[in-house]
Amino acid sequence: MKKERIDHMTYLPGMEVLDSDIGQQVLDRTAAYDYNRYTADDVRRALRHENRTLEDFGALLSPAALPFLEEIAQVAQQETRKHFGNSVCMFTPLYIANYCENYCIYCGFNCHNKIHRAQLNAEQIEKEMEAIAATGLQEILILTGESRSKSTVVYIGEACKIARKYFKVIGLEVYPMNSDEYAYLHQCGADYVTVFQETYNSDKYETLHLQGHKRIFPYRLNAQERALKGGMRGVGFGALLGLDDFRKDAFATGCHAWLLQRKYPHAEIAFSCPRLRPIINNDKINPMDVHEPQLLQVVMAYRLLMPFASITISTRECARVRDNLVSIAATKISAGVSTGIGEHSDEIEAKGDDQFEISDGRSVDEVFHDLQKLGLQPVMNDYVYV
Repeated sequence: MKKERIDHMTYLPGMEVLDSDIGQQVLDRTAAYDYNRYTADDVRRALRHENRTLEDFGALLSPAALPFLEEIAQVAQQETRKHFGNSVCMFTPLYIANYCENYCIYCGFNCHNKIHRAQLNAEQIEKEMEAIAATGLQEILILTGESRSKSTVVYIGEACKIARKYFKVIGLEVYPMNSDEYAYLHQCGADYVTVFQETYNSDKYETLHLQGHKRIFPYRLNAQERALKGGMRGVGFGALLGLDDFRKDAFATGCHAWLLQRKYPHAEIAFSCPRLRPIINNDKINPMDVHEPQLLQVVMAYRLLMPFASITISTRECARVRDNLVSIAATKISAGVSTGIGEHSDEIEAKGDDQFEISDGRSVDEVFHDLQKLGLQPVMNDYVYV
């Protein structure tokens, strides 16, 4: 019931409040962003600039930029090759639990969706990681549903410790935490944290997140900064394109990353560009007006705003789209993906349902060889500890 919902802008007890204006700056700049005011001349000017501003970024995301996609692609590819060469990093996500305490109406894990729930124990996590490592991958992204009671910080930390035995790089995509909790997970072996804001429109956010800690908009908005304060070397950003006005959300995502990069110059910045996908018990979810040209536009705009940033294209997209994007601007790709629980090792019987439907089911070997066919260099590990 609407009258029973908590205020989505008020922190709950135990949530760390940062003394930072980054989040408010993002919201203010996004509110002032009018993509319809840009012209073809603004787009041409943005392409000519060597170091692009948020104003240039806004032009590149505007409808006025759509006729220039081929020209933008050429410049974006040049920037990608300049900073990354032909390399494309490979990784896979590992879902270790799908219990969730949030009611997000677009997500297959939401607490009211009737799916098979499961959580891997330490032995099962190790079997899954051993199976993944056998494919040659050296980077893993650990994911859980957003349940603090089931997937505790200690539980996630133990998963990180196991992962360190098998992988060189460990990422996390879990519920937002306080900076001291991020510091603990960093000590356990985690390198970077990705948090999807989903949408930066707080009013729309309130209508999509009806229950649970995720409902608290500002706590999620400041998660990346808390992760950096906790010692993580990298943070990832993303809006779920199609939940709201994708141009506004893409602008806010880029602005958020751009501002944090200036406050924390050492931080490694990454973008994800997911579009809505069907979920169990709701196969009618589709991206709102975010078609392939618009997705390409968003990815290229991120590249031209932040040339050094990593850009990931997930298996929400089909193989053709992913191959096209890594040829132009994306620098990271997942392979051998399952969004269910316990599906990498044949020794695990208790399996949980998937978070969403994937479109690219290629194995690690298939993605590896397809990248080589495109003239790209698959990279299993982009970081060396000394």
